[in-house]
Amino acid sequence: MVNATRTLAEQLRELRLAADLTLEGLAECSGVSVRTLSDIERGVSAAPQRRTVEAIIDGLGLEPHERDAFLREARARRAVPVPGQESAVAPRRVPDFTGRDREVAEIVSLLGRSPAGTSSPVVIAGPPGVGKTSSALEALSRVAEGRPVLVVDLAGLSPSPLSPLQVIRALLRQQPAPARKMPADLEAATALWRSAVAERPATVLLDNAAHESQVRPVLTADGRSRVVVTSRRTLAGLEGVRRMTLGPLSPEESVAFLAKLIPSAQRAAGDLRELAALCDHIPLAMRIAGNRIASRPALQAADFIARLRESENRLRLLVAGDLAVEAAFALSYDDLEPQTAALFRSISVIDVGSFDAQAAAVTLDSDDRDVDLRLDDLVDLGLVEARDGNRYQMHDLLRLFAAERLRSVEGEHDAQQRRARLRAWLLSTLERAGAWFEPGRTPGGPGAIGVAFLDAAAAEAWIRREDHQWLPAMHAAARAGDNTVVVDVADALHWFSEKWVEWGSWLELFSLAADSARALSDKRLEAMHLGYMVWATFLETEDRVEALRIARLAVAAAEASSDHQQRGWAHFYLGWTLRRTHLDESLAACRESLVQFELAGDNDGAAQAMILLSQTLHQSGDYARAIDEYQRVLEHLEENRSTMHDLVQTITTLSLHQRMSEMFLAVGRPTDAVRSATTAVTAAVALGSATRVAEGLRLRATAHLAAGDTDEAEADICRALGELDAGSTSPYLVAEREKLEVLRLGTRDAASLADA
Repeated sequence: MVNATRTLAEQLRELRLAADLTLEGLAECSGVSVRTLSDIERGVSAAPQRRTVEAIIDGLGLEPHERDAFLREARARRAVPVPGQESAVAPRRVPDFTGRDREVAEIVSLLGRSPAGTSSPVVIAGPPGVGKTSSALEALSRVAEGRPVLVVDLAGLSPSPLSPLQVIRALLRQQPAPARKMPADLEAATALWRSAVAERPATVLLDNAAHESQVRPVLTADGRSRVVVTSRRTLAGLEGVRRMTLGPLSPEESVAFLAKLIPSAQRAAGDLRELAALCDHIPLAMRIAGNRIASRPALQAADFIARLRESENRLRLLVAGDLAVEAAFALSYDDLEPQTAALFRSISVIDVGSFDAQAAAVTLDSDDRDVDLRLDDLVDLGLVEARDGNRYQMHDLLRLFAAERLRSVEGEHDAQQRRARLRAWLLSTLERAGAWFEPGRTPGGPGAIGVAFLDAAAAEAWIRREDHQWLPAMHAAARAGDNTVVVDVADALHWFSEKWVEWGSWLELFSLAADSARALSDKRLEAMHLGYMVWATFLETEDRVEALRIARLAVAAAEASSDHQQRGWAHFYLGWTLRRTHLDESLAACRESLVQFELAGDNDGAAQAMILLSQTLHQSGDYARAIDEYQRVLEHLEENRSTMHDLVQTITTLSLHQRMSEMFLAVGRPTDAVRSATTAVTAAVALGSATRVAEGLRLRATAHLAAGDTDEAEADICRALGELDAGSTSPYLVAEREKLEVLRLGTRDAASLADA
């Protein structure tokens, strides 16, 4: 079996012996000469040609999975140049350099001399393949002032990086008049280098540094020289340097780069943008893809893109000649300590967005208390990106690389177990977070898995921050048939959804739960989640026909369940969907809802049904009875204050006073409308929902306008717009902003009329 942690030479020898073949026997089976085979096994030929490797594979008779692994290893080794000691061969400045305008300009600025005539060294760090060297050369070419750029490859990712003495000697050899005899020790070499740059300041690129000690003698030589260091590591120990971290190109830069590589006849509109995304906007990956397409005039970009879409094939396809994305990643991976490498492989199962150290630790099958430190090591080597708030993210191609290593080292079964463990942890944590807001639930005790939250604020922050992880986990649980988990966790978020109405995925979540309840053949749970779907359909699509269809399904399921509470909620949602189109049916549904809630002893549900009944009476024009019903709800709230869950009481108060404000406006009592709207705003603030605060302020502004107080109305509108996320594309928030802008126009018109 191929072992991905062994060299190509070791793997070939191991496979040959396992096949019980001598070198002569393998030569006979493969057609490859004994000398060539011997050179590969001795490491003399570290990068054999593909046809040679394929002949060896055929001669060994490898299984498909062994064949693929051995071929990938050979590709990777072929793509990695063997660094020469004290190399003085400068990498070529790429003629098609594209993008990085901001970064290159910043490097040039950082290299600019101070008033005292000195220049600060610049360290450029970043993950594999982002173009650190080409960006450095581009910047240095703009400040070299006609002088040559001295370049040394420090072989930072080879088994034997250059020593500080070798670095200095390589630079001295590139001087206009190099010494005939190179100094034999670092002190003498450094003195000679300092003397040389004091006479003639140099422009230097120290490429691919492994550690700080390699470059320190150069950085301290002369402040008039311009020095740039590139490294996959951050080299945090260096003092007196300026720093820049490069990441992937922007989508626009990526498209411009690919357009230079791929002839227009081989691409169609939209191809370059999709190809850039599949390459993760990493310059190395895009250059490989572009070169592969351009080198085959009969190949269309769309054909190559179709192959890349298969994520398991993506890294295998991103090879062109001696360039390979997988090889570039492997250099950093091979430099990891075993436990850090295990963490790198393990976090590949976190395949959405950013994550924290807790989630990373969950993916491991052991308790590693040094996860934070190991993540820092991965960041330092460019394999993981550090994000704000002590969070991390792995770029897509690196994740594919790590996932492949996970499967090859630990097997597919282990990878699936890690995914299942992460999913269980996420959903257990989500239920524990939702329990802070759902009546009848208590956050899990010390024995439960997942995060234990100290308070509701911490629980809410986690729910909002981690939705990009837990929503896919809900989908995965549904696909895996964990239906009980799906319905339970979704129910835990029922009342919390009122705090986060702008989220935009409640219909998706509750649809999953309704399907899971149906799979469980549980009519009570089915009715529950169908009811939640009605609310979410109104909120997110405003499709009243679909909402009514779902509401009738909820009623049918509730009746079949014989559960009074769910009958109450199902009739509540039915009445809610009918209130603007079929008032009589809506009133009947409201009254039936009240009856069922009373039979169930559900005071929370009864309060909601009473508010809906009041609102429906208002819409029917029966204002007197509507006001009486609102008063009854107020009394109900007061009577049951001690037994109602705090969140439910706040939501009920908010909803009641919003409806009362609308009612008072309808009967020409703007002062009372302002008072009710103010109570609603106070409740929304207590709820902690900026969106609901904005709604309350809009209602109060409407009441102020009706009372003729345009200044107060304008102030409320401005505050409401400030509460809303201006960058959000949530349909709910977009609609709320539009309502506020229309109201603002009305306020200004009223102010103009008053002035006239």
